[in-house]
Amino acid sequence: MATSNEPMCVDERKTSNVTIKEGDQAILKKGKTVRIFQIRKKRDIWLDKIKFSLDGAVGHSYGSTFVVKNGQMHKVQKTFKEAEVLGPEKGTDNRDLHDLDSNQKLSREDIEKMKKEGAKGQEIIEQLIENSTTFKGKTEYAQEKWVKKKKQKHVAEFTVLKPNTRLMCQMYHEKSPAKILNIRMDTLAQILTYGNVHAFTNVAVVDTCSGLVVGAVLERLGGYGKVFHFHPGERPVRPIVDNLDFPQEFLDNLYNFPFCEINSLKSEEGKSDNVSDNSHGDSVPSDGDSLSDTAVKQCTDSNTETNTAGDSTESQDKDNTDQAVARKRKAEMSTREANKILYSKRLSEAKELLLKRNIDCLIIASKFNPTPLVTTLIKYVAPSRPIVVYSQYKEAVMDAYAYLREIGCLVNYRVSETWLREYQILPMRTHPEIQMSAGGGYLLTATTIVKEQK
Repeated sequence: MATSNEPMCVDERKTSNVTIKEGDQAILKKGKTVRIFQIRKKRDIWLDKIKFSLDGAVGHSYGSTFVVKNGQMHKVQKTFKEAEVLGPEKGTDNRDLHDLDSNQKLSREDIEKMKKEGAKGQEIIEQLIENSTTFKGKTEYAQEKWVKKKKQKHVAEFTVLKPNTRLMCQMYHEKSPAKILNIRMDTLAQILTYGNVHAFTNVAVVDTCSGLVVGAVLERLGGYGKVFHFHPGERPVRPIVDNLDFPQEFLDNLYNFPFCEINSLKSEEGKSDNVSDNSHGDSVPSDGDSLSDTAVKQCTDSNTETNTAGDSTESQDKDNTDQAVARKRKAEMSTREANKILYSKRLSEAKELLLKRNIDCLIIASKFNPTPLVTTLIKYVAPSRPIVVYSQYKEAVMDAYAYLREIGCLVNYRVSETWLREYQILPMRTHPEIQMSAGGGYLLTATTIVKEQK
């Protein structure tokens, strides 16, 4: 499978009309270096040993290329290419060339002086070529490789891209693959394809890989459909979802469901399917709890303003420090109460939807043993729907496969190992990359069925 490190054309078309604004999460790409930053004015960052500010990117469209000059970003219309500085003379053989420091007459101090004087990266590379005693003797391929290496070092050009799951997966897989359980781009694509994730579907996800799978599902749904995120602990840990900057209508369809609440969900299964209005009201929050997110925020703001107004009338007889502390405590208490109301409301909604047993897909990508997870959650999946289990270990997948075969609630079992071979595509130099990923994990896929009642 041939892949490319450059942004896909589809992504550029989607982001070409989107303007970079302060507070956005943006990806900066230089060669194979990919990092994500929040756009903030008057804030310096470090990337590839270069210190600069992101102020110059505000107001431009995503997909634009910038060059760093004196710590500031300036948009460029034409990017630097290796072919622009290659000379007409090329050697035929590299065997008589030796890699010595004396081959380059230009010292490091001379290069730093040129940078301080405002010389462009292309001008520096041209000077390095002129002062090299072995460049003309190199073959054409060796010259291009040499210039590309110098470009990476001396040309400070960055492309600003809008975050998406493909770029986030690439960034995490290169920097810290353990945080995403070594999921590659091709593996993530297969998970979404086998799960038949598309708009207007309800997807249950067990994700302990920093929210990569949850973010990919939300991106694929496009705001049409619901996602149930089963996670350990009281609050989910998914920094990737936060970095993707989804609009609020996407996040409104995302429900958090901690593992500890699964037992309460089981206890409600014993109740009658036709629940009366009174008994149904026990599991549904009261009128105050059923407020929308906007109403809860408005209620919080009004309480804060009321408390602030009350404190301000009595501030004449109190110390200013005590007044500020009291006001802060009251605001925190009202915010906590509003968050609890909103949390219980969302959890009750998620339970109601799960008890309908109308989940269209179950995806498990977890560091925990997938067997108890899939056997517990499969009962909430509708018939003739896919399940996908990912693990970076073969033993975990085979254990789940053997157990599911015993209980006999699925068909079309399949265990596969994802594998990717990346190719370098260049004229007369197309070959597999020397360094490739050894493995992309294991997938278990199957389809649910209706079991006859005996």
